Amino acid sequence: VFLRTRLLGLSGLRRTSRMDSAEEARLQREQLERYLRWQKEEGGIEGPTHIETMFSPEQQQRLAWIKEHCKGSVMELGCGYGFVLAFCGGQIGVDYNPHSILLAHILNPRKIFIEADIRKLPFPDGFVDTVVFADCLEHLPWNDVSIAIAEGLRVCREKILISTPNSDYGSRTSASFKHQFLLTQPKFEDLLNMLSSLKVNYVRNYFWVLIEAKKT
Repeated sequence: VFLRTRLLGLSGLRRTSRMDSAEEARLQREQLERYLRWQKEEGGIEGPTHIETMFSPEQQQRLAWIKEHCKGSVMELGCGYGFVLAFCGGQIGVDYNPHSILLAHILNPRKIFIEADIRKLPFPDGFVDTVVFADCLEHLPWNDVSIAIAEGLRVCREKILISTPNSDYGSRTSASFKHQFLLTQPKFEDLLNMLSSLKVNYVRNYFWVLIEAKKT
């Protein structure tokens, strides 16, 4: 396995040691409680992200990285209304939310959008070149992240791209009540372990963890 790392923004990421396991458990528990309260009070159906949010400097940094690393045919999992897919020139978007898929069809009539569970994709092996998880995995239960990644790897020929908020600095983006877990240092290391058989390149900065995982 070839592992190459780059750090952008602040250096010296706060690393959570074994002595911090109780604090880690507390943070993850409180984040899940925020999510469950939102799900109970509002039904857990996400509305579309505000367009103006996607033009903030930190979002533009994330989008530029994803676009740069998309190669060949592209499928986005957890595509919402298709903004990222359109920005990156992708072809296929998948989301479990029927309202998002309906809106995506209206906004991007030349692209393909399918309502499906990303943990059980209705596509054959090696269907596209690149699969993108753009701020998607943190919306799943942590135990389902490996399932979604395995499905993404199954349907791609070349690589998957992952972007997710970096929780090590406690940014507002990372602690959204719509997220089921925080990508802290221990969770980041667990995520890398899920990709241990692949060729991995990642970026970590104040806002994001950006991962490119290639099959070859």
